[in-house]
Amino acid sequence: MKHFFYKGSQNVLSNVTDYEKTIEFIKKDLSKILDTRNLSFLIGSGCSLGPNGIPTMKQLADNLFEPSENLSELLKDKVFEDKHIKILERFKINYKNEPFRTNLETFLGTLYSYSFYLEKLKEANEDSFAQDLKDLNEIILKTKQYILFECLNEKNKGNDDNIIETYRQFYRKLSLRDSNLQKPNVFTTNYDLFSERAMDNLGISYTNGFSGFIERFFNPSIFNYALAEQMDISSLKWSVIDSFIYLFKIHGSVNWVERESNNKLFSIQELQNVNFEKLKEEANYMIYPSPLKQNASLGSPYADLFREFQKRITQKQSTLVTLGFSFGDEHINNIIYQALTIPSFRLVIFSDLGFYSNGQYEITRKNIEKLKNLNDPRIWIIGSNLEFDNLIGGEIKNEEEKELHFFETIANTLFPDFTQDKIEEANKNLIEQIIRAKVEGND
Repeated sequence: MKHFFYKGSQNVLSNVTDYEKTIEFIKKDLSKILDTRNLSFLIGSGCSLGPNGIPTMKQLADNLFEPSENLSELLKDKVFEDKHIKILERFKINYKNEPFRTNLETFLGTLYSYSFYLEKLKEANEDSFAQDLKDLNEIILKTKQYILFECLNEKNKGNDDNIIETYRQFYRKLSLRDSNLQKPNVFTTNYDLFSERAMDNLGISYTNGFSGFIERFFNPSIFNYALAEQMDISSLKWSVIDSFIYLFKIHGSVNWVERESNNKLFSIQELQNVNFEKLKEEANYMIYPSPLKQNASLGSPYADLFREFQKRITQKQSTLVTLGFSFGDEHINNIIYQALTIPSFRLVIFSDLGFYSNGQYEITRKNIEKLKNLNDPRIWIIGSNLEFDNLIGGEIKNEEEKELHFFETIANTLFPDFTQDKIEEANKNLIEQIIRAKVEGND
């Protein structure tokens, strides 16, 4: 495979051939980035992939539209049956082609638009459309429940420790950065609960926009708060605790549901200890940013979360690091492009760009390639492109080398570990205290 680290359009790894030297070179530059005052991350679906993780959008579509014969028993009643395919064909929705084939969000958005149209016809006393509306809503419900089941990852519960461990490493290292800096922001398009499970396991405090204990409801003002500890019991001196993270799930979450409450401004509740049977009949806030729904992308919680995304990455001296994000969401891309108009903004992208086959290079990440071609030194792109000529039985020849853009490589290897710095700082303070005590004793 070919590793790269583009600063603008220049690959600064072009003369570095040793893998260990490559790692050290990147770690050195990343340590400076992680010391940025306003640091944000954007975690995409690529971070939750793996043998026991969440399938890709294409895999989800493949299983839903054309399930294989060896599909697990748990999924057989969740995917489309012949009657569902016939409904799609009746509506002339060509699910086998782009953009539906690899993007179920676009598929759902189209269904919602069609449903809205049929609802209006029905309201105009066109009863002949009642059955069409019922059939279309059945397709929508089936699709939503299937995605919900997959994103809950119930079929892999107990076997997903490898993915949870990667998330733990990421959050552990992130929580240990300089306490004098602003607390980091983590934005994610993922609906799964890997981030929450990892931080709960580590005992890291975080806020995700919900307030309350027994009943937790959405309250975007929470993002303006921080968890602090009293430094001196005899005075009003407070300090934000070291391990604190702001988590923004900008596409919603599997455990967010619509729940009316007389004393709450927002009707979005976060549930605990969720499972598919508990959630499948709920009005779930997970994907569905349908432009025809007021309570979707133009309303709460999505509008509030995207507003925070824009506000936080456009502060002075801000850095955004993207992980597992392919720049396929235009509404997110536009906010990032706006941030690039600010001279002090820096963008770090972890991604592959393409692959080599029989000596030919093919670009697969066209939006990221466009950013590289801007030749802007504020844009860093780090990753690896596979060389299929070097594959033997589907395995890379050099098994010690890992793709630089893989979340596991980033969290375990590339991100600097501030633990040693903390230990050295504590030892230094202890020595200074001992010396000071001796000097005061001699006086």
